[in-house]
Amino acid sequence: MIKVSIIMPVFNSNPDYFSQAVESALSQSIEDLELLIIDDGSDDKNFLEHLTETSKIDKRIKVYKKNHQGSGQARNLGISLSNGETISFLDSDDLYSENNTLELLYNSMKENNVLVSGGIPVDLKPDGTQTQPYFNFGNINEYFSDKILDYIDYQFPWWYWSYLYDADLIKKNKFYFPPLLRYQDPIWFVKTMVKAEKFYALNKITYIHRDRGTLKALTKEQIESHIEGICSLLKYSDEEKLTKLHKLLYEVFFDYDINLLKSSEALTEKDIERYSEKINSCTDKTII
Repeated sequence: MIKVSIIMPVFNSNPDYFSQAVESALSQSIEDLELLIIDDGSDDKNFLEHLTETSKIDKRIKVYKKNHQGSGQARNLGISLSNGETISFLDSDDLYSENNTLELLYNSMKENNVLVSGGIPVDLKPDGTQTQPYFNFGNINEYFSDKILDYIDYQFPWWYWSYLYDADLIKKNKFYFPPLLRYQDPIWFVKTMVKAEKFYALNKITYIHRDRGTLKALTKEQIESHIEGICSLLKYSDEEKLTKLHKLLYEVFFDYDINLLKSSEALTEKDIERYSEKINSCTDKTII
């Protein structure tokens, strides 16, 4: 069996960033891998031509096409088509930190008999500098110190790409990303980690996330999806008695949501009022 399946959704991706992401995957020291590129209905001619040429450079690349439904649904198709013993997720504009990243994660899973292994993510800024992620609440470096952690003690909902997952954990439990344009990954990650119970926390940077987004650029549909997602995760964390996560969502994300609404160029005053009511309705106190 193939050791690692790398799932990469693409949609009219930046060709340069995409090429760097593909090279980051194919240059991994674990050669027994497959790279599943899921084209989520791209319609940019230049990118499609680039994708076709890229598919020819290595036999480990497999390209699948689907109608545009968002990155979460593209990852779901990748999960169902994957043949690997483990699964890694790599966005088309991101990078693994080193050529041996997947090997380190894979070996730490096997040596410690866990179903998930993860490392530290960093944000790559437009000027080339690397920083800790924006949502580094509590300092992730304090947790990742080459040891097995109980997820119940960790309860972070972010940075799912910096982990490697046992494929059976995902497939047998039918863990698929919810059909949201944004914020589908924290929901998927938390449910997967709750089931895994334990994971190995590698004291090493394993993922480089390219930070090139802005709150102002989000569409109305993306903002609505984000709010729906956080409300869903608040409900789940309450039901599962994940009190640390529930508190974390209050302390971090509602400030983020306030900024999201205030800075968006896509929303009218009526939109902001409606979304504010939605946020408040899924909490037990008035946030906005």
